[in-house]
Amino acid sequence: MPILASPQFPKEQSESGEFVRQQDAFRRWVTSDPEGELPPTPHRYHLYVSWACPWAHRIIIVRHLKSLEKIIGMTVVDPIRDDKGWAFRDVPGASRDPINGFRYLSEAYLATSPGYDGRVTVPVLWDKETKQIVSNSDDDLMRILNSAFNEVTGNQLDLYPTEHRAEIDSLNETIYETVNDGVYRAGFATSQHAYETAVLALFKTLDELDDRLATRRFLSDRSPWKPIGVCSLHLFDLMRSTTGILNATSVASSITETFTVI
Repeated sequence: MPILASPQFPKEQSESGEFVRQQDAFRRWVTSDPEGELPPTPHRYHLYVSWACPWAHRIIIVRHLKSLEKIIGMTVVDPIRDDKGWAFRDVPGASRDPINGFRYLSEAYLATSPGYDGRVTVPVLWDKETKQIVSNSDDDLMRILNSAFNEVTGNQLDLYPTEHRAEIDSLNETIYETVNDGVYRAGFATSQHAYETAVLALFKTLDELDDRLATRRFLSDRSPWKPIGVCSLHLFDLMRSTTGILNATSVASSITETFTVI
């Protein structure tokens, strides 16, 4: 399989040109269960996010919907990454790190796991007491924020109702594989075959979701969870309409440049 472009993240590129996303490195859990590992203590945790990252958008939205702004602090990194990754800078929409004084988010990763050599991603939930990352998994963080702090805030809004979880999880799997991550699989593909496979799957799912939403307000009939989980769709649509990069033609154009800051 000919390689037609240089990989954006070499450690996450297959020999045949597919982008294979790394696994989340930290997946501890905050829970109201008395026997749980981490308790939902107010002001103990802090979020590191980026406005330029769709995976972080959903966490920011859930934090707001669950009335957690005064319980869990949040710092926004510089949306422009350099060769050292996400940085804390005083630029419009971002700031320096008021919690640890980190210059780069990579310092949080190394404080949690010395020698960490994977890619540094957002969102990150930081534990100010243990001075370690709790989680960098956006899926886990949505579920943690949905229920762990209910007794603290009094907000009982349930974004992941038990009776709809089977449908939600099924939709999530398809949307993640072909849309949320599908955009990156296409954008970071380095072979024509990998690119076409990702793009065709992406547009197939978009057509299916369009048909589904033609007869209902939410992807899952009575749950507001999916409009949150699918916020990346709106970013993708904006990127698609403004750049014209993702289409069923050639990977040989400068695809990866469009996704560098995400």
